[in-house]
Amino acid sequence: MRATVVATMSLLTWLGWTQSTTQSRVLWQGPALAGNAVVWGEESGGSGSVYQWTRQRGERVLYRSDSLLLTQPLAVSRTFLAFARSYPGCKPQPNVVCPQVEDALVGPRYGPFRTLIRPRKCSTPMLGNTLALDGGVAAYLQLDCAAQRVRVVVRDVGHTKAPRVVQEGAVSSGCCRDVAIAGRFVAWSARADVVVYDRLANRIAYRAHIGPRTGIDVELGFDLQQDGKVAVAYRPVELARAVPTFIAWLSPSSPGVHMLPFRGSDTHIRIGGDHIVFDRFVNPSKSVLVVAGLRGGAETVAGFTPPTRTRTGFDFDGQHVAWASDRVTASRVDCPPAGEARPCVRRETGVTSIWFRAARGGTPRLIARLPFFDTLAWS
Repeated sequence: MRATVVATMSLLTWLGWTQSTTQSRVLWQGPALAGNAVVWGEESGGSGSVYQWTRQRGERVLYRSDSLLLTQPLAVSRTFLAFARSYPGCKPQPNVVCPQVEDALVGPRYGPFRTLIRPRKCSTPMLGNTLALDGGVAAYLQLDCAAQRVRVVVRDVGHTKAPRVVQEGAVSSGCCRDVAIAGRFVAWSARADVVVYDRLANRIAYRAHIGPRTGIDVELGFDLQQDGKVAVAYRPVELARAVPTFIAWLSPSSPGVHMLPFRGSDTHIRIGGDHIVFDRFVNPSKSVLVVAGLRGGAETVAGFTPPTRTRTGFDFDGQHVAWASDRVTASRVDCPPAGEARPCVRRETGVTSIWFRAARGGTPRLIARLPFFDTLAWS
């Protein structure tokens, strides 16, 4: 009995020592594919870092700063990296509250980085994926705080050419929430519509309405392929998170919405090489990451069943898939002391794993393990 107690105390001591000497690494952004590299953003010790993994060098920090805006997505290509920042808009002064300023930087993946989106002192929850890269060309959403307007901007950052506005609308109009770029095409969402723009021909290639024609708003995710095809995952807003999503694709040469015989667990979706990757709904507690052809048929990449779950999403470039999963090993409810006005929250301990494999017929490769300790629950 004494030996058991001593062993238990030793284990608890070791666990406490491990957690006190190892900082939590909380994944916020990515993983995103950049050729044969995988890029992600994480928080550790109160600072944000962008990491890159390659077969040759393993993990490497590309950028580290307290100003990294981890709640916004990264944009990466084979050659460039873009990310958003948030920081005080003035030097600290007594009795002066500095407004937060947001901007975005871009540059070669190893730097140096320069301003892509000018600093602004406002934000809106209506904006989602505000940055996208394809090679050395960036597409981004630019918010005009004074006029309350949003613009879709394209800029060749590889040759430092001037930015070009391809769409503009009032924030209240629903234009535009998300942006994507691939080849000669730029796409953005406008409420329940997806607009695909040919930036070389300077015209809209096509516009598709997603969901019912009865004016019902939808929660919508989309991705763009080099030839202008778009993959979409959507569901009615009033049923968001309560039901699986519909999965479909669109094409410049084939009008209409082409439905796939699958349902997704959320609106995150990727398309490449005429294949679509999404988290397929199995039941409320189980899903599987799959690669599906445009005409049907799907190959399973990974499965998620408690205590394992998807983390921040996944990426797909037509050849490879990268994704992240959590395995929660302990959790607790953290309630405030009496009289303190904050809600109870759930805190979790576990490990996030980042994976990489060939899209079809590949073997998953574990490329990073990020332990997290007593952090706010992700979902």
